[in-house]
Amino acid sequence: MRYLAADVGGTFTDLVLVDGSAASPRVFIDKVQSHATGSALGVREGIQRLSAKAGIAAGEIDLFVHGFTVGTNAFLTRSGAKAALVVTQGFRDLLLIGNQMRPDLYSLTARKPAPVVPRSLTVEAVERVDAFGQVVTALSAAEIERVATAVVDLKPEAVAICLAFAHLNPAHETALSDAIQAKLPGVPVYLSSKVNPQIEEYPRANTTAVAAYAGPVIDRYIGRLESNLKEVGLGGPLRLMRSDGGVATPRAARDNPAHMLLSGPAGGVIAGADLAKALDVKGMVTFDMGGTSADFSVIVDGVPTMVSEREIDGQPLRLPTIDIETISAGGGSIARVDIGGALRVGPKSAGAVPGPACYGQGGTDATVTDAGVVMGLLDPNEYLGGEMRLDPDLAAKAVERSVATPLGLSLEEAAYGIVSVANANMIQAIRSLSVERGHDVRGFAILAFGGAGPLYAPYMARDLGMAEVIAPRNPGVFAAQGLLLTDIRHAAQAPFQRNIARLEPDEIGPPLTRLKAELDHELEADGVPKTERYFHFAADMRCVGQFHLLTIPLSEPNGSGWWDAAKVAAEFHAAHERSYGHADPSVPVEIVNLRVDGFGKIQRPPQPPEPASVVGLAEPVGSRRVYFDRQGWSEAKIYRRDLLKPGQEIPGPAIVMQRDSTIVVLPGQRGRVDKRAVIRIAIKGD
Repeated sequence: MRYLAADVGGTFTDLVLVDGSAASPRVFIDKVQSHATGSALGVREGIQRLSAKAGIAAGEIDLFVHGFTVGTNAFLTRSGAKAALVVTQGFRDLLLIGNQMRPDLYSLTARKPAPVVPRSLTVEAVERVDAFGQVVTALSAAEIERVATAVVDLKPEAVAICLAFAHLNPAHETALSDAIQAKLPGVPVYLSSKVNPQIEEYPRANTTAVAAYAGPVIDRYIGRLESNLKEVGLGGPLRLMRSDGGVATPRAARDNPAHMLLSGPAGGVIAGADLAKALDVKGMVTFDMGGTSADFSVIVDGVPTMVSEREIDGQPLRLPTIDIETISAGGGSIARVDIGGALRVGPKSAGAVPGPACYGQGGTDATVTDAGVVMGLLDPNEYLGGEMRLDPDLAAKAVERSVATPLGLSLEEAAYGIVSVANANMIQAIRSLSVERGHDVRGFAILAFGGAGPLYAPYMARDLGMAEVIAPRNPGVFAAQGLLLTDIRHAAQAPFQRNIARLEPDEIGPPLTRLKAELDHELEADGVPKTERYFHFAADMRCVGQFHLLTIPLSEPNGSGWWDAAKVAAEFHAAHERSYGHADPSVPVEIVNLRVDGFGKIQRPPQPPEPASVVGLAEPVGSRRVYFDRQGWSEAKIYRRDLLKPGQEIPGPAIVMQRDSTIVVLPGQRGRVDKRAVIRIAIKGD
């Protein structure tokens, strides 16, 4: 088989093609500049280039997996669809009121982010279901007609429906949906009872509203992508990365686009988990730094950490996602001196257009990439393998004008200051994701990828006291490689509040079985054979009277003896100890929600054969002066990645160059080429 993956970023689109049809698998990689947000032209251009490089026709590709950020961008930039929201009478201000969480706890003027659906596009329905799912006020035929007509008058591109306690009884939501779809054919309608059937009105409503807000944008993008794939002759199955690390068919992605909101960063974490297992690394922080942002996640024992709810731009998205921390810190992040004389880096980015000053495309602001050129970390003649030449004079002028002159610093000190501030921002993100969640990163590795990750990870690992930096074989396209290492995934959940001490197997077994049957139907619609399906079961649990939930795995409800309440309670208390540092096994425990994940296996591409190991130092191809830090300029040896062999060592200071990234080994550190051709950099150098 031939496998293709494409990951669209803000600056570059990364592509990987694995040709497994030959006796020895061949791997081809490429990076092309991304086009305007929401355009799939970069993907089409990359496929044409990469298939030509491999000497095959696009029609010979058997599987295409794609990760994208159009949903995230639409939400963050408030460029989503015009969506209407239907709520129970009296709940029109639900999204405006939200909850009591504030961006700045002590600010008297802090403003909450504006909801994605304004009050003017919210319609109330006269109906009511109580907290036990019983109908208190029936939804009449006349009311259905009135609400549907009111929604039509708003001329929405999508509709979200979130009625009180609909997660317990969805009948009213379903009736309204049928009426609205009859009047607005082709306009998607999203029900909270399907998108997020869970207690707590505001998170459920906001998650459903986000699905409606981003849905048409994602649908249009998928449509353009499918057209472009057809134009280049690629007819193999298309799979799309989900926020939870699985992939979806285009049909499933359109059904619940909220699952696609964090599609972009997930691929790198999946690839990191695979590499952690291969290298037997118990604790790892993934670090993906591109042109506009940096993404971080934690992997423990080869398993990515997951969350069932997260905030994006201050608003809740309550669906399972990989626990990823994203900040505006990339190679294009702009450096400036604020009114108080402090050096700031980001969040504004030069993006792909005009890009950093050194791109020579009209950009004049100093960026992190410009600083890297001034310091000698980047070779202007070797950027993207020499395909794109950087202008060191433009980089120097930008750093001089924006930072050095205002602060009275030398050019190289100003450049190092830019890198140091950017690193400090990213170090804080790692602390938020790991230390503040109970992980001691001092024994962890940092897996650095993306075009800029291996440049700055050695600085961050040194300052955090981490054990090592790992640079994969192709850091710049590593996230794209991860797209090929996962399976089709569907998730289902249902409210189920019971004290487990009084819970019998015949109470919990049937609802889990029903959820599994739902996912079986979805996998059938995706064309997954029964023999290629598997399922995971779990429950959201808490101490009785507690607010926060922990998700605990459950056995499959199959035969006698599958349910052991004491064992499940013990696993909950152990997880509570790990998460919060304390537990009380005498406290009663209850289940709040049941969850089932259904998977459809996708064949993995084969790994290229491992070359024979050698012993000794790697042979440099040259040297150049580099300003690593305030110690001054150093003579760093230069290595080419394609000439390195497993077992060879790279003493710092050194620079390893390759087409898709640049790897730095700081003075006092020592790199070694390991299996899978990764470079492992020991921070202490011994």
